[in-house]
Amino acid sequence: MKINKLVFIITLSFLIPLCVIGQENTKSVAGGPATLKQLVGFWKMIDLPSKEMNKVNPWPSNYQWFGFYENGKVYSMMLSENKDNKEYTAKELAEIFEVLPNDKTPNYKLDGQFIKIDNPEIKNYQELWGANIFAKDITGIALKGDMIMSLDDGSGNIIYYRLLRKIE
Repeated sequence: MKINKLVFIITLSFLIPLCVIGQENTKSVAGGPATLKQLVGFWKMIDLPSKEMNKVNPWPSNYQWFGFYENGKVYSMMLSENKDNKEYTAKELAEIFEVLPNDKTPNYKLDGQFIKIDNPEIKNYQELWGANIFAKDITGIALKGDMIMSLDDGSGNIIYYRLLRKIE
């Protein structure tokens, strides 16, 4: 397991600079920035190899799902427990998210390697995420197509990582 953590950290050392330097269309052998085509769809959070990477955990729910829509809306569902180990399909998530009010749902904008999220319900609310897609499988850590997101604290410091897998 320590080897997997080390490989994960080394992989992040290739991916995270792509988030930080902000150069569009920058790719490495490990991956590169998410495109809108890659981003749109449904995602589930998967465990990071090392939870110690996160300096804070603003969303401590262990089970999280997201829907990025072409209209710029981003929906989420979080559970602290998933007793039945329910694996939601894209269709099920679409049905869940479709009943939520559009005007109260957060907006996102993909800007190069960054996803900016605002919430119409919270004045001056903004999240800034770096988003990179893995270009190949990293044994025991991530699969090709997984997305690593890094949350900026507003001062250029990464404080939280989220690893997501697309639901087809």
